[in-house]
Amino acid sequence: MLLGLVSDASSAIPIQAIKTAFPIGIGLASAAYLTMKIASNSSSSGGETVPMASLRPGDSTHDKEYNDDQDAFLQRCEEEYGPTFNVLLLGKTYTVVSGPLIREVIMNSDFSSIDAVEEHQHIKAYFNTVRKSNWDPDHRTLHALVKDNITPHLSIFTPRIVEQLEKNLDHELSKCPMQDGGRLVKDPLLPLQEMVGSAMADVFVGPEIAKSRKIVDAFIHATEDLSKMLGNGKIPHASFWGSLVKFVNYKFFNSPLHIHLQTLVDASVPVVLERRRQEAEAAEKGIEYKRPNDILQRMLDNVDKYGFIDLEDVCGHILILILASVHTTTDSATALLYYFAAFPEYMETLYKEQKDVLDEIQQEREKKREELKKKGEPIDEELDPARDRDLTAATIKRMVHMDSFVREMFRFRTERLTLMHRACKSVTLSNGVVIAKGQSAICNLKSAHQGPEQGDEVTEFRPWRFLGKPKTATKVGADFLPFGMGRHACPGRFLAIQEIKTIGVLVVSRYSKIEIQDPSKTMKSLRTRMGEPVPTGVIMTSRA
Repeated sequence: MLLGLVSDASSAIPIQAIKTAFPIGIGLASAAYLTMKIASNSSSSGGETVPMASLRPGDSTHDKEYNDDQDAFLQRCEEEYGPTFNVLLLGKTYTVVSGPLIREVIMNSDFSSIDAVEEHQHIKAYFNTVRKSNWDPDHRTLHALVKDNITPHLSIFTPRIVEQLEKNLDHELSKCPMQDGGRLVKDPLLPLQEMVGSAMADVFVGPEIAKSRKIVDAFIHATEDLSKMLGNGKIPHASFWGSLVKFVNYKFFNSPLHIHLQTLVDASVPVVLERRRQEAEAAEKGIEYKRPNDILQRMLDNVDKYGFIDLEDVCGHILILILASVHTTTDSATALLYYFAAFPEYMETLYKEQKDVLDEIQQEREKKREELKKKGEPIDEELDPARDRDLTAATIKRMVHMDSFVREMFRFRTERLTLMHRACKSVTLSNGVVIAKGQSAICNLKSAHQGPEQGDEVTEFRPWRFLGKPKTATKVGADFLPFGMGRHACPGRFLAIQEIKTIGVLVVSRYSKIEIQDPSKTMKSLRTRMGEPVPTGVIMTSRA
């Protein structure tokens, strides 16, 4: 079943049928659109009236004022209208919710974040071009794949991730001597893509497949295609006709993911066949088959559990997981370099921490070896002195300053208005405000990330803000929302944070100084949106 790679031709929709059906589809779409517009322009039921934020003279929407200074715009609106108000952003009206109302929206199953995002970015239609099963409306199968197969095994995957990151960091950036004035890296995203892409290839499809340059390139290019589809940091405006055209284009005509999927399938077939041969041979000999430790194998072993159709379907799901992982992790790791550059006074604290942690672990391991020697017991491979200073998951977890730095970076950087949610039916919030069916709320993360629970100087970057507190970089909640919260919290955040911190540790261990090429663009570099190109490079100087 797993090797049925070619779809049944009878299930495909002929082009002529598409052309014939298309005018009917347009007519139905027009009726739906008009109905939606009437509903959106009508006054809703008898809840509290939500004021529309005033526009600056000459502005027809709030986009420009918001983009000029997110904090200043929201401060003005909060002072004038309180925690709930309407704004004209991204081609539609959103109801802004702040403070405790954010939790009410996110945790309420009568809202859909997926539907709200689809109005702008069409992720479902894009992903569905490479998967044959699990067209579930809220990506629950993708969540399950991450929770079941990645997060519980991070301690096993971390050494392989570290090996790939370390090897590619040394290859991509090499030495940047101080006497040469360091090295200008015009676009740090590119070497970081190489690092993260290689690491994810190893974990997801195993070293036999990941060793192919075509595979790593396919993952990187798929990530770039995803970023373009998402707008390269500029969320496309909501447009009914634009959505329809993109949906039809992705579904029937052109998806850039198809070529990347075919590359992965072609590389996977001989490897899967060889694994099956080895498994059958082991069964014949009555010995246990040592299963490869990668996500591909785990998915092959659980085809029925996840409802996969064939190997192509398995590869489609892997491609979706990889491109999402590489996109978000690379973007955040790039941001981390700019934060190191903008706040150089913290680099040595981070460097000292990792040295102290590694020294401490080395001493602990030496003590265990001495105890075993006294008892006359053998010292196993796990306590090999050559591995005393390995960057394991447990080692990185002890580096609390790095964790706090990363969490603060997310708090400081994250878009202020985000986490859109569309009402599936009319919802009344605790303050009496009604979000009518089909209308969307958007969360004011300024109220969450700059609230009193964050401590002092909430508008400033304070990297040790979370030291000594039970708030790690992966811990979501109403006061930390870069990964959402509740049922829809990003399940991949544990892998992403582990990679980001590992990259941070490796960079700090190798470079004594990172500078922003154009200091006048420092603040812009710190506040780029996810996927948005950074307007300047960095200069990296190696440690002596």
